[in-house]
Amino acid sequence: MTATRAINKSTMSMFKITIGAIGIMLVFIVALMASEARSSKKSDESNTPGFLTVEQGGNKNIKELKGMPNAQLIPVMSFMSASLGVSCDFCHVSKDGKLDAAAEGKEEKNTAREMISMVRNINRRSFKGEPQVSCFTCHAGQALPKNFPGLPVAMLSTSQKTSAQPTEAAPHEFPSGASVINNYLNAIGGTAAIDRIKSCVITGKFVAANGTTGTFEIDQALPEKGVESITTSRFGRDRIVNQGVGWDKTPFGVSEMLPQQVRDVQLRLPLLLDIGLKDQYSELTVSAKIQIENQIVYEVDATRKDDRREKLYVDVETALLVRRITYTPTMVGIMPEQIDFSDYREVQGVKFPFSIRVFTTDSTNPNTTRTVDDVKLNVPIDESKFNKPLKS
Repeated sequence: MTATRAINKSTMSMFKITIGAIGIMLVFIVALMASEARSSKKSDESNTPGFLTVEQGGNKNIKELKGMPNAQLIPVMSFMSASLGVSCDFCHVSKDGKLDAAAEGKEEKNTAREMISMVRNINRRSFKGEPQVSCFTCHAGQALPKNFPGLPVAMLSTSQKTSAQPTEAAPHEFPSGASVINNYLNAIGGTAAIDRIKSCVITGKFVAANGTTGTFEIDQALPEKGVESITTSRFGRDRIVNQGVGWDKTPFGVSEMLPQQVRDVQLRLPLLLDIGLKDQYSELTVSAKIQIENQIVYEVDATRKDDRREKLYVDVETALLVRRITYTPTMVGIMPEQIDFSDYREVQGVKFPFSIRVFTTDSTNPNTTRTVDDVKLNVPIDESKFNKPLKS
């Protein structure tokens, strides 16, 4: 009995030790699982896009472009259309003159999906995910890309030059990018006069390449508030930005802008677009001296503080800004937007461009010309204009 009780006592001790060890292990496992769950949740949250994606935006049958910002869908479609020199119904089914974007039935649509996948894979494998290759790389405005040069080929001549080629000048002969921008700011009135401007209201007319005409009004209050209103005989559109947030109001409703869109809209407003260049860039380098129409200009490679790339073209003689090109990276390539400035006029000591032409990759309406009628500076603006708009 004594030996048996000793064995039972020993067994019971081992059982308690085992239970204790199991308990400790369970606590450790539970803690580990909880930690992994928190880590997984944190990872999921960090991977969750801070914008409305195309599939979340109500678009049906999206396959290769899943995860792309919904706000980029139409611009990307326009980019692909221009890259191939075709209209929307080249890939999409058209019924009674209306597109059914979600419908299947055209082999070109499946081919487009394969090409999007191919382009993305090339960029991922060869360019670290940067959209260096696009539809345009091979198609160059044609539905069927050429895979060899047409005959006879042109004979090259070293004396051949075009207006887009750099003039003969060594890099050290170019001024610094910062000095070019400083000269521009001095040419339009100087920083003291510019810094006195805190708000503006600009009105005028516009005409688009597709024949649409209308009026526009821009109300801007520095540093980060603005509203751009466009009115035509058929529709109206308001784009509003207010301290880091923004909204786009069209006949289809009100949508919230992406953070990048908000910044882009802010930089299109007059007090930043043309007279507020000095604080927008982290790097400025003059890369060439070229000719645009009858003007000799410096070509300035510019990197914005948000890492977006731009090119600025500044007249060598007048020091005025002639052109600004912005590049927007997307899943299928880099989309350029070009803005040309002319007809500078002085308003309260500061020169503003009264003619502005905007060029995009939208082949249904590739350019729009704005003509300014009136510029009012430092006028009070109703704060309610910068609030989120109500649905029509």
